[in-house]
Amino acid sequence: MLTRTIKIVFLIISIVPLTLLGQQVLKPQEAFPVSISYQNNVLQITHEIQTGYYLYKDKISYVALNNDFELGEIKLPNGIEYSDEFFGNTEIYRSSFSHYIPITIINESMDRFNIEVNLQGCADIGLCYPPQKWVRSFSINIKNQEAAISNTEIKISEQARLGNIITDGNIILVFLIFLGLGFGLAFTPCHLPTIPILSSIIIGQSGSNKLKSLSLSLAYVAGMAITYSIAGIAAAIAGKQLQALFTLPTFIVAIAILFGILGLGMLGSFNMQMPSSVMNKINNSLSNQVGGNYLGVIIIGALSALMVTACVAPPLVATLMVIGESGNIARGIIALSSLSLGLGIPLIIIGLTAGQWLPKSGAYLENIKNLFGFIMFALAIWVLNPLLSEEIINLLWGVILIAAAIYFLWPLSKKPYKKSFKYPKLYACLASIILGLFIVSDQSEKIILMKDQKSLVGVSDSLFDPIGSLIELDNSLKLASKNGNISLLYITADWCISCKRLERETFSNPDMIKLLSSINSIKADVSKNSENDIELMKQLSIFGPPTLIVYDQNGNEKENIRKIGVVNAKELINDIKTIQ
Repeated sequence: MLTRTIKIVFLIISIVPLTLLGQQVLKPQEAFPVSISYQNNVLQITHEIQTGYYLYKDKISYVALNNDFELGEIKLPNGIEYSDEFFGNTEIYRSSFSHYIPITIINESMDRFNIEVNLQGCADIGLCYPPQKWVRSFSINIKNQEAAISNTEIKISEQARLGNIITDGNIILVFLIFLGLGFGLAFTPCHLPTIPILSSIIIGQSGSNKLKSLSLSLAYVAGMAITYSIAGIAAAIAGKQLQALFTLPTFIVAIAILFGILGLGMLGSFNMQMPSSVMNKINNSLSNQVGGNYLGVIIIGALSALMVTACVAPPLVATLMVIGESGNIARGIIALSSLSLGLGIPLIIIGLTAGQWLPKSGAYLENIKNLFGFIMFALAIWVLNPLLSEEIINLLWGVILIAAAIYFLWPLSKKPYKKSFKYPKLYACLASIILGLFIVSDQSEKIILMKDQKSLVGVSDSLFDPIGSLIELDNSLKLASKNGNISLLYITADWCISCKRLERETFSNPDMIKLLSSINSIKADVSKNSENDIELMKQLSIFGPPTLIVYDQNGNEKENIRKIGVVNAKELINDIKTIQ
């Protein structure tokens, strides 16, 4: 039974690749059809993308081909994050989409206009098309060109994400979003110090009076709201200068260092607390709250908000950026006031119960504190994301996993634990170490390969003789036939991701290098997509690189072994040897 199952699985695995290879590669016009329509001074451009193909967002652009009309601001929808070890992070589209471009008609006597569409994409099998440049036309109805475009604007706004909702959306929705965000942040570890501060006020002033406890809690939360509201006002006044500050490398590194220091503090490297003189003044203020001085409680709430700012820094920074960009002071006050109200919900619950519902101390709280110390380290890595490559960021994630696991494993070797507590923690830590080692190993290898990329990719320069046209190809094949040699034509381009991988993984193989040195190895670089490049690919029925074409000793192509995409070195060697 097992043998039969293995045979079936092997058969499926064998058939699937053959089926994929047997699929006909579409022409670029078939893989990425583009249609354009006009209405009310707005163009609707629709990009269709067939299954198994994708477009690069940064390769899509449009040009007005005459001075009879002008294109307005072009806003492409968000794509899918795509990472490549050679070209870094980018965005791609895998499904069809439409977007809208406002236009200005200059020559109203014309009815038909031409627009140039530029794009570039690839197929999942490993083939990348050259940059495409197509001309599309559209006609207009001059009578309606002054009509309102509110319907189109609504469609545009529907594609906006959360940031647009915050800046332009319903104010009630903004309030609810920030209220929920604040409630989630209320359970972060450095927000916990506000609980004993508030409980001291409640126990000292209200006794068992729940109404008094609730009113004191609300006053305390109001103080927190004042602090964050002032921050929102400052952000709105500062405007985009604040947003620019948050993108400065120096500022980003400083925030990352701050998170690192906070993480060390939570791990017990040093004590994070306010100066004793300040704490004494706060305690004295609390002890003097005879009769429930609400103004004093509001002030203490405002000071407490400053104490926990580090915990809410990531969402607070993001919020301030949105507010700064909009410049709307009213929205700044409402958004951050609701954030502070969400933070205060657990504190209000404590007030409703007159301080009876309070977390009890225990060893688990110390573990939670240590855990959030490593979360602070993770936040530091997250903040550095714009400055470091994806491989280095992933490497740091792996290091954090390993360090956290070792940190929590260390006590197990020093003091006994009950089995019910020991083994779950042990297995979780071991799993983290294994996962961390895997990530570190994988990303380290990628970093090393990236360093050697130039030397590896350049191997094709020494192995292949360049050709630039059909005439040069014909001359090279004739010379090879005269010498009784077979030929291998390699179609490549500098923007072709799969070409880099092919050169690194296949052409750097020692046996492959030996074989290429013994035959007529030629390559055509179609990076510029010139007339010669287009003519060459059209004549050879090539849609894009990488493509490998093998010619026998008579200069005839062996169509059955034409290769598209990345191919295994052993497979290519065996195919070439069959005709030698």
